[in-house]
Amino acid sequence: MPENARFRGPARLVLAAALLVAAPSRPAFAEDAAPAPIVVRVYHTNDVHGYIMARPDKLQNDRLVGGAAALKALLDRDSSPKLVLDAGDWWQGTPEGSLTKGAAVAEVFNAIGYDAVELGNHEFDPGQAELKALIGTMTMPVLAANVYGADGKRVPWTKPAILKEVAGVKFGIFGLVTSHLDHLVLPASIAGLKIRREVDEARDQVKALRRQGADVIIAVTHVGFEAPGGPKFEGDQTIAREVEGIDLIVGGHTHTTLARPYRDPAHGTLIVQTGSYLLRVGRATLKFDPKTHRLLSADDELIELRPDRLGEDPAVKAIVARQTESIGKIFDAVIATATAEMSRGDGSLETGLGSWMADCYRSWSGAEIAFQNGAGMRVDIASGPVTLRALFNVMPYDDGMVKLRMTGAQLRDFVDRGVGARRLIQVSGMTAEFDRSKPSGERLGALTVGGAALNPAKTYTVSVQDFLLSDVDSAVEREESGVLARDVLKDCAEKQGSIAPPAPGRLKPRGS
Repeated sequence: MPENARFRGPARLVLAAALLVAAPSRPAFAEDAAPAPIVVRVYHTNDVHGYIMARPDKLQNDRLVGGAAALKALLDRDSSPKLVLDAGDWWQGTPEGSLTKGAAVAEVFNAIGYDAVELGNHEFDPGQAELKALIGTMTMPVLAANVYGADGKRVPWTKPAILKEVAGVKFGIFGLVTSHLDHLVLPASIAGLKIRREVDEARDQVKALRRQGADVIIAVTHVGFEAPGGPKFEGDQTIAREVEGIDLIVGGHTHTTLARPYRDPAHGTLIVQTGSYLLRVGRATLKFDPKTHRLLSADDELIELRPDRLGEDPAVKAIVARQTESIGKIFDAVIATATAEMSRGDGSLETGLGSWMADCYRSWSGAEIAFQNGAGMRVDIASGPVTLRALFNVMPYDDGMVKLRMTGAQLRDFVDRGVGARRLIQVSGMTAEFDRSKPSGERLGALTVGGAALNPAKTYTVSVQDFLLSDVDSAVEREESGVLARDVLKDCAEKQGSIAPPAPGRLKPRGS
């Protein structure tokens, strides 16, 4: 036997062990590691209401907040795969939005590069012809799956849904507008339209998009978030609970700031909403299995749009500047001074702003009584100089003033409905005891007009906005004025010079 023969076996084992220790990990280990997920970000806005410009922060007047140019700058800084969506009410609310009938906001949305936008109720305000013309200028799909014509078919000027591939993942995106349009828009503006129940339409859209191969389903809704203790309606939580298969609901309509997203406990659907007025943008981060495209996780965060931190996109900033320049010369003029803050409140009580507005209508018309729609007051008036823009932002709608002749019985019925509305009707020339928890017809206690008890048989003169006429008995005599409510407020503020909230005591909760 050779001298080294007895060592050959053990030596080979030692060498093999040494090689195992020294050698790098086998390629098989890398192949076994889980591949990184696909990440897609969904940026979302809602209830922009014409606020395309940056403006002074209420807490720090020397710093700007909000605006489309900051949003575009943020989007351009993020090179990851993404979608950009909006959940409706694009333009009604500022001179720039309202006086251009949305054209200014449409131009900005085109420049930002939204992937899809949903109709809000205020898009219908000027009527269907104006809405169709506006949609024709927009470069992204405008969604509204549950809007049907009198023939039972979906209207041809919107899309029910789209299928869009991002980073290899197929996104099925459909839109819903609130089925309560008949309570939010003048009847003439939605004549011939039928709005299908949101839950029923959502079920059909989920099935259709899954059949088309959608890996993930997003509902963009102008329906609303159901707040605890608030009005009862079928909102985003109801949709998430009753419709299986929706991964993300991008919501709007109720101006709810969801600092943390809501997750449906049954189906895991994530509900997000940013508040309003383009002060912030939401960013939902979705992670997918790279092989199966199954959704692994979803979360959302709100990002404050601060130009000092994010910068401003020059092209979008130039569009905004062009749209605001000519309007600003007129609307930024000071027309009065508010000696105290005039608030619109939370909608459950009499407010200083509402009482002042109703007083202006009554003084202008010479009527015995005047009303202000509680939901028609969009912002508060701060103490100090009051510009025409400030008044416009309070009342941006083209609501015309109407003078009515109503019996006391008709008036009582009208006020009963008004105190039961989502936001309490505001009054001038009368007092009313009320209980919002009671059913219709039982909400009112004592009513007085001009200090005397309401007489059911007597006829009274009333000044009101035409928006509220759908709640008025058809037998009521009415006279159209051709004058806008906001023009009445302008003249009122200019004549008074100094404006202040009137003394309270007109609307009295029963039992208080």
